[in-house]
Amino acid sequence: MQRRIIESFLLGAALLLPTTVQAQDREESFPRFEAEIDIEIQNDWNFDSDDPDNEFNNLFTTTEPGLGFYILPGLSIQSGLVIEEIDNTQPGEDRVFDQHGLFVEQLYLLYEQDAFAAFGGKFNPSFGIGWDITPGVYGTDLAEEFYEQTERIGFGGALFLGGEGIGGDGFGEHTFTAQTFFADTTILSEAFGEERAQTRLSSGGASNTEDLSSFSVTLEGGGFEGLPVDPTYYLGVTYQEGGQGDPEDLLGFAAGLSGAIEITDDLVVEPFVEYVHFDNAEAQDQDRDIFTAAVGTYYGPWNLALAYTEVWTDPGTGVVDRDVHQYQISAGYSFDFGLDVDIGYKLNDDEDVETHTVGVLFHYALGFAVP
Repeated sequence: MQRRIIESFLLGAALLLPTTVQAQDREESFPRFEAEIDIEIQNDWNFDSDDPDNEFNNLFTTTEPGLGFYILPGLSIQSGLVIEEIDNTQPGEDRVFDQHGLFVEQLYLLYEQDAFAAFGGKFNPSFGIGWDITPGVYGTDLAEEFYEQTERIGFGGALFLGGEGIGGDGFGEHTFTAQTFFADTTILSEAFGEERAQTRLSSGGASNTEDLSSFSVTLEGGGFEGLPVDPTYYLGVTYQEGGQGDPEDLLGFAAGLSGAIEITDDLVVEPFVEYVHFDNAEAQDQDRDIFTAAVGTYYGPWNLALAYTEVWTDPGTGVVDRDVHQYQISAGYSFDFGLDVDIGYKLNDDEDVETHTVGVLFHYALGFAVP
């Protein structure tokens, strides 16, 4: 539980390294290098839209090499690289692995023990979980677009409560995380292969201040014994000071709840709901709310996912409100050799401009360790 927490929420990445679990299965050696490469290849076909420019086919990859250098017990250097489509703004044009670039999303020093963890460098601050765990091919799309926090520089730490952490066995396991940061304006904000301009202080934006004036605080937990379901909860607060030219400072709140309901030995249903609110989203004079409700159903190697997300933005005086609704359904199969294949459909309704998409997603992960 605690290792899942540190991987999923503390460092804010959908994939770090599964090395903690692997290391428990063999004798640890130091120093050592470990890597896992998470590969997604996806094809989306926008086959019908009220805006003709939205009708196109796009074949692309999101490949995330996670690298770790383990120096001493508990002490490591972690990095997360990303290969993805940098610019997908060409209206109405079909694309085949077009305009992809490589960039460093995370690079930080990490120290972990049973009761606490500390880290510093470039990382993805924890806030919200819908961008990470919403099931389905398209379940995470709007959360990733509207509120996922990535590529910040700073430091933070976590306390693990219950289980092997502070307080020992008790009523569940919980993690309290705090981090302070600012947007990356170094050369690491550039991309290789496809141009992605280095972020500048003059560009403005939430937390683009080059000082530690922004922060996130989160609390999440689960592992409650004696209940018919296995619930997990998440609570988060983020504050990000506005950069140059921004009229406001961002303040956000997030709350999420999920659970696993075992219907039979082979059939598991996992509902999920999350609500996120921002005062002064993007450090502008606008409030924003994001609501996600989803359910994933798993029967052996098969899965079925339904998800709904709504984003409504209330800008300042004189500006029209914006509502976005997205519905998705997908189904997939996990092969014994590690390949996951999912097929999905989504309807995106952005201010009454409806776009229908069908797609297929292939996912595979491979890893190695030296020595």
